[in-house]
Amino acid sequence: MRERWDGERDPLAALAAGRPEPFEEFVAAEAGSLLGFFRRLGAGPGEAEDLVQETVLKLFKGAQNYQPNGRFEAYAFRAARNVWIDSRRRAAVRERTASESEDAGPMLVEDVPGREPEPFEEMQLEERSELLYSAVRRLDALHREAFELGVMQGLPYVEVSELLGVPIGTVKSRVYNAVQRLREDLRRERGL
Repeated sequence: MRERWDGERDPLAALAAGRPEPFEEFVAAEAGSLLGFFRRLGAGPGEAEDLVQETVLKLFKGAQNYQPNGRFEAYAFRAARNVWIDSRRRAAVRERTASESEDAGPMLVEDVPGREPEPFEEMQLEERSELLYSAVRRLDALHREAFELGVMQGLPYVEVSELLGVPIGTVKSRVYNAVQRLREDLRRERGL
């Protein structure tokens, strides 16, 4: 977020006090930042717009219970992050339900466009993907979250730090330790 929204300019504190103008300014100024945030996490254009709307609505509805205890920017990104997590959970449930109803196997890593993989290649990709996803799922929640945001989603550590509400050094440490654990876990899985 480009501007400071603290103190007198805190959009939710102003909204709770009956002054909607700062919240409207915030939405107008920061919708693009939120859109970029969701796009960097992997949302498509339409989905990202829906997630921005869901975030704005969530902030708006929560204004009466809002307690300005820190930087508003961090609060707004935590709300956006929670919206993202909820959307991924909903998508996972839909995916799982669809695959169960179709009796489909595990999802594969996306194929190279225009090229059909050989059956053996498909099997190898599936096996490696399952090993990696399984290893990531075994990480504890703190390390998995930092790894997913910093490595899999490619967010800068500064943004991950703000999203998680921890110092940047903690983010770096969690990502490093997650990578080490994943390497060890994958070596064990492959019998090396």
